[in-house]
Amino acid sequence: MNRGTYEGNIAEIEFVKNFNKDKSKFINYFSMLHIKEIDNYFMCRVTESKFSKLSNKLVKTRADAYLIYVTDKKLISYINSNDYYIDEELLKNNNYKYEYVEFSGISIKMTTSNKFQILKLTPDSFYHLFKEYEIGAGASIFCKKAEELYKNKMVLAGWKTNKTNIIQKYSKELPDLLLLEKEINTDEKIRILSELKKFSNNKIKEKIENSNRLKRIIFNGYYIYEEPYSASYFYKGNKIEKLDYIPFFVTTGSGRSKGDFTIVLKPV
Repeated sequence: MNRGTYEGNIAEIEFVKNFNKDKSKFINYFSMLHIKEIDNYFMCRVTESKFSKLSNKLVKTRADAYLIYVTDKKLISYINSNDYYIDEELLKNNNYKYEYVEFSGISIKMTTSNKFQILKLTPDSFYHLFKEYEIGAGASIFCKKAEELYKNKMVLAGWKTNKTNIIQKYSKELPDLLLLEKEINTDEKIRILSELKKFSNNKIKEKIENSNRLKRIIFNGYYIYEEPYSASYFYKGNKIEKLDYIPFFVTTGSGRSKGDFTIVLKPV
């Protein structure tokens, strides 16, 4: 889930402080983790990028914070004297001793924000999840203005596919795709490409909705990140809830015209 804005960072910092200052307010979270004695547990903010098995590079993780178990009296004293704030950088630089709690990661969002991204996928990351490029290309197609249709050659190349592959793969479900092999007028082409885009967006959503594995990867970051960097919980509206699913829609990133092709999942 997209992080990094100034406001988002402030929200994460304030959450960590508030959590560590009065953990009793979040007793439901401890209950979900089956933790009864909460005194030696503290929230730590994620400040380091970690390796993603999806993109094969260091990225911001799905968890914005996670729980640590502390017996180091120096660290406990530091947290209490540092306005109850702790993050990975502080832990690393001071060599404090602690243990992280698996599957305790939390995705933190501002109380009033619905403008975050759930996930952004490049063509190769998309292929890793869906085992095809074609519906990603279909979702990225230009189909609103006649003067933009020439960009679709770039779209298909960027998605490592071609018109023939798309037609062969989906013409049974979308028969009008066969008309793209003939000489048709621009209005007809726009109509068919619009249908393809809508079909592709729906197909992507359908594939996610029907796969528990995809949902766990997309919403939680399971299988992508080592623990504790998946997000099993979601903090918004001043409460922590179990994160299983977020209502979403499929769209594209803002860089299509520049050759930067991405599929983006955003909350409804």
